[in-house]
Amino acid sequence: MKEDLLKQLLESILGRSKSARGGEEAVFTCPSCNHHKKKLTVNLATQKFQCWVCGYKGHRAFKLLKTISATPKAYEILKNIDSQYSFKQYITAKTPSGSLQFPRGVTPIMSSSAILSKHALHYLDQRGITQQDVVKYDLHYCEQGELRNMVVIPSYDKDGFLNYYVGRSFDKNAYIKHKLASSTKDIIGFEMYINWDLPVILCEGAFDAMAIKRNAIPLFGKRLSTSLMTKIIKSKVEKIYLALDEDALKDAFNHAETFMSYGKQVYLIEMGDKDPSELGFEQFTKLLHNAVKLTTSVLMKKRMALS
Repeated sequence: MKEDLLKQLLESILGRSKSARGGEEAVFTCPSCNHHKKKLTVNLATQKFQCWVCGYKGHRAFKLLKTISATPKAYEILKNIDSQYSFKQYITAKTPSGSLQFPRGVTPIMSSSAILSKHALHYLDQRGITQQDVVKYDLHYCEQGELRNMVVIPSYDKDGFLNYYVGRSFDKNAYIKHKLASSTKDIIGFEMYINWDLPVILCEGAFDAMAIKRNAIPLFGKRLSTSLMTKIIKSKVEKIYLALDEDALKDAFNHAETFMSYGKQVYLIEMGDKDPSELGFEQFTKLLHNAVKLTTSVLMKKRMALS
């Protein structure tokens, strides 16, 4: 049964559990507060969980794996459970992020043996995306409909709900190469993967964020959303790095002033005419270490250079 498989996976990571509500729920030691008693309740049918001591909660076991820095193998097992036992039927209702769902025909790449999924994997490999990335970011592909012959990159909010997606064609002859979700962009890209106690890196696209790997937030365009701006200001984040092209920088510099007024430190990563996905992780990381700290005078000079 799906409940047994999920329980086995969680016990392999969180330790032995005790049963509650006739076996419908399992109770674990909370990885957030590590209370000496088992206080983290997980509903094995829906994946919803909550700690009754510290309040740590979520709607998908994926968030639990992220909290404890689980291995790629654990993520892969959970993806197979999700796919095989249709846990996603429980998470398509309205959520704080809206009611966004994938269009018809969108399928997890790693759970498919179809020939077209191999083409999707080949395309991703050419883009420098590893199979571990495919598992971590829950990458999909589509064989029919509006996203046909596209890799579909989802973005999940802090509770593991779909809040946006972008499609990139792996068909060389496709007329439409790039397609964004028609829903609002007032979201925080890849929010589920972000640690708000550490520096964040703002970039434009999903492939850029995957290439950066560490605490990168894709804007899915040129501008910061209101939700992202508000979250950064209210968070404990002290350092913000901008990995954006010139068009995006014009707006970002305005936001940089706001961040600085709230005591945040803002740095500019100078990438020339390339973006993070073209540079790759190692080269980008070298540029990250040489990022320019923005002060009022530096910001003025940078703005003049753009005009």
